[in-house]
Parts: sequence; C-alpha cells; structure tokens
Amino acid sequence: MIDRIISKLISMGADLSSRNAIKGALRILGEDEGLADYIYILIKNRVHRKDWAELPPDKRLIFLPQCLRNSKNCQAELTEKGYVCKKCGSCDIAEIVETAENLGYKHIYIVPGGSMVYRILKSIDMDSFACLGVACIPELCEASERLSLKNIPHQCVPLRKTGCVDTEVDVKEVKAFLRAGLGHEKEESGDGSGKA
Repeated sequence: MIDRIISKLISMGADLSSRNAIKGALRILGEDEGLADYIYILIKNRVHRKDWAELPPDKRLIFLPQCLRNSKNCQAELTEKGYVCKKCGSCDIAEIVETAENLGYKHIYIVPGGSMVYRILKSIDMDSFACLGVACIPELCEASERLSLKNIPHQCVPLRKTGCVDTEVDVKEVKAFLRAGLGHEKEESGDGSGKA
C-alpha cells in the first residue's frame, strides 16, 4: 500500500522534500495524512541508500535509542557519548552491536536523546560519513531534516514498538541496513518498510 502511495506521489510530480509537502500531496490524493512522516522516512532512505552503501563501516555512525534497553536488567553504563553496552543479552542491543562490530563498525552509540546525537555529530572528525538511526518516527523525521540540511547521508529504522522504555525494533531490518553495500545483503530490505 505504501509503495502504491509513493508511486502516486511521484507520478503526480509532488514535492517530496519535506513532511509538510508530503502531507499536502496526500491530502490532494485523499490519502491518510498521518502517513506523511512514515513516507518521508522511506523516501529519505531511498534518496540516501547509495551514499550509505558506498561508505565503509568505519565511516558509518550508528545511533540506537536507550529506550531499547531492558529497563529492569540492563547493565550498561552511561558515559558522555551514551551508554556502553555490556552485552548482558537482556535486550536486542547486544545482538545489533555485536553484528555491527563484526562487520567493522567503529562508531556505535546508544543515546538517551537527540541532543546527544547532535553533540556527538559535532565532535566527529571525518571528511565524509553517514548515519543510521533507530528511533520512533517523529524523532527520525526531526533528525532526518537536520541531517539533510547538513548534507549528511542517513538511513532510518523506525521502532516496531514505541514508548520511552522497553521499546522494540526489527533486528533483521537493522542488520540489513548494517550489511548494505558490504556484500552481505541476502537479508536486506533496506528501505525502512520492515520487510526483511
């Protein structure tokens, strides 16, 4: 259904560069305007997919939300660059971190919020890099808009279960994004649609 709507938007020549523009185009089509943020994320993923896939893992930054942690059993410690996963296995973060590390990722952050993401980005000393963010759709949209203004390629994975604690993400989908462009794409959907 979402692909059909995106195809309609593209065929009508709709401005897809902002959430408000997408919302307006959905209104014209008589589609649910509530889909605008999700469609915006999917479109941004498609726009930046090639740039993301072309960069090696050591130039890719991963931002995971602290809300994925198990609120009762998490052993991670908070530092100035986010939480450090102790790989206790009480949540999906350990599996994501281990996969990323095995693929050669060096910049993995478990953050309590957007302000820490932007502080970390300011401290990055690389001429080119890209970001992968896992979060709720409103947070992803805000981050995507800010990253787009700075021409930073990015990919977004929406949470499957939202809230401020004990959230969930499709781990297979995150792994697909991590593997993109690395010759490990057999599980990849890579569009943020949740279809692995």
